[in-house]
Amino acid sequence: MSARDRSEATALLSVLLDGALTGQSGIAVVSGAVAMGKTTLLAAFAQQVRAADGLVLTAVASESEEGILLGVVAQLLQEASLSAPVGDQVSQLLAIGRAHMTAAPEGPPTKLSAVDAQIVQSLCAVLLGLAGPRPLAIVVDDVHHADAASLACLAYLTRRMHSTPLLAVFSHGDRPGDRCASFVEQLLRLPHAHGVRLTPFDLEQVRETAAARLGADSAERVAPWALRVSGGNPLLLNGVLDDVRNGEPPSTGYRRALLSCLHRSPAPTARVAQALAVLGTPESIPRLLELEAGEVARCLAVLEAAGLLERGEFRHPGAASAVLADLGPEATAALHRDTAELTYAQGGSASAVAEHLLAGRGVRAPWAVSVLGAAASSALTEGRAARAVEYLRLACTLSGDTAELARIGAALLQTESRMGTGIPEHRITALVQAVRTGQLSGGETLGVVRALLWAGRFEAAVEALRHLPGSVRAAAPETAMELRAARLWMRCSYAPLLELLPETGPDDEEPRGTPSTTESRRRYDAATVLESVLTRGPSDRAVPKAERILHGTRLHGTDLDTIECALLALTYAERPAVALPYCDELIAAATERGEPGSAARLHALRAEISLRLGDLPGAVEHATASFDVVPAGEWGLAVGSPLASKLIALTSMGREDEAAELLYLPIPEMMLQSRPGLHYLHARGRYSMAAGDWDGALSDFQGCGGLMARWGVDVPGLIAWRNDVGEAWLRMGERDRARAVLEEQLQRSEHSGSPRTRGATLRLLAATHEPRRRLALLRQAVDALQESGDRYELARALADLTDTYNTVGETRRARVIGSQAKIIADKCQAEPLSRLLPADRERPDTESKGPAAVLTDAEQRVADLVALGHTNSEIAKLLYITVSTVEQHLTRMYRKVGVNDRAQLASVLFTGPHPETVRA
Repeated sequence: MSARDRSEATALLSVLLDGALTGQSGIAVVSGAVAMGKTTLLAAFAQQVRAADGLVLTAVASESEEGILLGVVAQLLQEASLSAPVGDQVSQLLAIGRAHMTAAPEGPPTKLSAVDAQIVQSLCAVLLGLAGPRPLAIVVDDVHHADAASLACLAYLTRRMHSTPLLAVFSHGDRPGDRCASFVEQLLRLPHAHGVRLTPFDLEQVRETAAARLGADSAERVAPWALRVSGGNPLLLNGVLDDVRNGEPPSTGYRRALLSCLHRSPAPTARVAQALAVLGTPESIPRLLELEAGEVARCLAVLEAAGLLERGEFRHPGAASAVLADLGPEATAALHRDTAELTYAQGGSASAVAEHLLAGRGVRAPWAVSVLGAAASSALTEGRAARAVEYLRLACTLSGDTAELARIGAALLQTESRMGTGIPEHRITALVQAVRTGQLSGGETLGVVRALLWAGRFEAAVEALRHLPGSVRAAAPETAMELRAARLWMRCSYAPLLELLPETGPDDEEPRGTPSTTESRRRYDAATVLESVLTRGPSDRAVPKAERILHGTRLHGTDLDTIECALLALTYAERPAVALPYCDELIAAATERGEPGSAARLHALRAEISLRLGDLPGAVEHATASFDVVPAGEWGLAVGSPLASKLIALTSMGREDEAAELLYLPIPEMMLQSRPGLHYLHARGRYSMAAGDWDGALSDFQGCGGLMARWGVDVPGLIAWRNDVGEAWLRMGERDRARAVLEEQLQRSEHSGSPRTRGATLRLLAATHEPRRRLALLRQAVDALQESGDRYELARALADLTDTYNTVGETRRARVIGSQAKIIADKCQAEPLSRLLPADRERPDTESKGPAAVLTDAEQRVADLVALGHTNSEIAKLLYITVSTVEQHLTRMYRKVGVNDRAQLASVLFTGPHPETVRA
């Protein structure tokens, strides 16, 4: 310590030493909480006395030696250079004293027997006799741990030293109820005694200490925080500064200092600190440790005074873990178990009890399993799915009831699906057995089936479904809606399994008179709207209903299958732009809540949405994200969806090598009998088309179409497979066959009101006609695709329109339309399509020397479309800008060129034949 740190104490001891050098006696009592620097101060004083050629006798009292009578006095005399006769006399006195004197835990005896008095008098005479020409200093550290006989001797000595050049310096803990309290009180009544108390460092002292250790700049930054977490305790402060200076693992130095403080504190202070580390608050410590409230209060006061606590809480964030690490894992677990029982008995929340059960590795109590189940539900609501899994896994190990274990296992399986974790084989076997014996309700069984299918455990899912009709609990009235919802969902996703589900009446009729939970109702509504879209196409009711389901949806209160059905309904109804913000919000929520399984499934949906909006990079990004969160090998049957989106996007972007790698990924055989399998077949066909394998592509497209027809989901919003078949026939030179299948698709898309499919069909159908008829069909295709929002398909239609205009000799129109197609294709990163189109604003040099030279590229694009007769609204759609932006461009162009209207603008900017006003 520096002089400033303990200036008052250091100055006092220096004054006493100066007095001793002139023949005066003195007593100093140094008090303070644990680790406040008392030992350091006494050591420095002893060194000061020796430097002044004085004699120093030191002793350190300890709690472990409190039962050794005259132990402290023996330490003092052992440091003295006694002659042989005097040494023998001291040994005899100590032996007699230990045989006759008694220990008094409350302090030194108030009245000594004749023998005891004689022993005390003789031992003190030896000590006083050591004082002579040079000063004598008796220094006792932690005198509160001194044995009662030694305290009696020291009390006797201090009352008789006033005429001897003797210094007596004692340190003791600043704690209420010390056994040496009466001894200290008697000392401080003596005229030559002085007391000084060491207090925690203030901010300035902390800053000074930090500057010495870390430098001035760091000290300014670190000091306030260091004071807060150390409480100004010098030992703790040094530990904190060690951590900062050495860059050690967090709290390493502080932990060492903290444990030193605890080990030097009186019993049961360490136990109280351990209980506080487990409980978090001090109120229940007396009941947990079975201690008197007053005793606990005294221990808390010790911890507060030492700077470990502030208002009943640990100051340092690493303190509680350090305390429990010192206790050891087994003892800590036992303490948590005791705390769990106490918290439950006191009516604590299920989550609070469950945390202690988890830390204590469970309690075999009749209430433990139900508490863990309730805590798991709360954890899911609060966005802690990983914690919910831990609670349920512990509940499985504690449950001794087979029916209860089955229900917990079902809940655990569905919760784990949110985490994207694998399912142990023994748990699958147990769940299927639970279904077989009727221990699960129909709703619980169906939840298990959905989770098993998602995880790719097809055989186990089939086994569970085979036993569902005979399940006792499956017949419960509340199961009717769950079964109806399951049939609808199965038809949309895994149609071959539909026959395994029991009939519950017409699927398009809601069960009447049966109770249902809110979640069952939402699941049924979502399955209904998806089934409607996939079997009959989009309707005026389907899209609003899907939006109502998603509006206000939260992951914690909604089954993920419900969310998926509603998002897919919007996507397959060709409203991907409507589904997009809902999906993005749910992805953010899943990520924030730490639910990788949920996030992966939502990223897969987002990839499909991106694909249908022509956002090829977005489709790759989200499909990749889904596999980053949950590897492809752990997806099960659902892997087909993100795999297909990524495969189509990479193929359209010209990244064939990367796309080919996806085809080597192993897929579950049964995936091809599912809706995700349809997407995979379609994507594989698209890749084969790009690779020039027309026969392979045609086989996949027709296979996809055959399954859709067989399952009753042959709607273009799902997959417009006829378009792909038509394109394959075109590539193979079979124009008539292509026209037949495309006209059938056109009729279906017009009936379903599907602008995206209709636009793509018209683009392909145009290729089967002569150029003039082709122009009309391509213009219709462009209009439809602008409405759909699919930028990639729009770019393809504009590219075909560009070629057709060139074919019929309308090169100006070809140039303008081709320029716009190029811009859109570049934004989509559709490299093969971009290569077929001219660079933006590619013109002969002569055309850049007129008034058009003063226009920006953006203004020139608007001018080109004005010249072709497009309205402001149509220009805005083609250029993906607002009508207001078009108007602003026109205003600036009028001013630059010096004209007043659209006709004059076209006349000034374009030389040669005036462009026709027929729409592109």
